[in-house]
Amino acid sequence: MQAAQVEARVSSVSGTVEFSPPGSISFSPLKNGQELAIGSTVRTGDDGKTIIVTTPGTAIEVGNGSNLKITELAFSKSGSTVTEQKAHLELTSGVVSALIDHNTPKATDFSIQTPQGAAAARGTFYAVYVINGKTYVGVKEGKVGAMASGGI
Repeated sequence: MQAAQVEARVSSVSGTVEFSPPGSISFSPLKNGQELAIGSTVRTGDDGKTIIVTTPGTAIEVGNGSNLKITELAFSKSGSTVTEQKAHLELTSGVVSALIDHNTPKATDFSIQTPQGAAAARGTFYAVYVINGKTYVGVKEGKVGAMASGGI
C-alpha cells in the first residue's frame, strides 16, 4: 500500500507564531486548527509556542524563538494497522519536543534535521535544540539515534 501525503494540523498556538506556505517567503499569523502542507515553515517569537499534530499519533511542540520547516509527511493504514507514519522536519533554530506513538515503532519514520545532523526516533519523547548553531538532543523516554552531517 502506498503512503498518502498528509498535512499537519495546528493543535494550539500561544504568543507570536507565524507560518509561511510552501514556496513563499511571506509569513502570516498561525491559527488553531490550521493545516500545514509539506514545505511550510513555522517560526515562533520570544513569547511563542505551538503544538502541531504531524501525523495521527505524533505531535510536536515548537518552542519560543524557533524556526522549523516541514519537509516530509506521510501516513497509511491497512485496515486498522498503521503501515507507515512519516514526519521529517528541519529545525534551524530553537527547540522542538516530539511525542511519538510507541505502538507503531516499525512503521514510524520520524526525524528532525538540524544544521549539524539529524535525530531520529521510533516511539519516544524527546527534544532537539539548536542554539547558536549547535545541536543538542534530550531524551525523556525511549531511544533516539543522532547522526552528524558533513563529517562533523
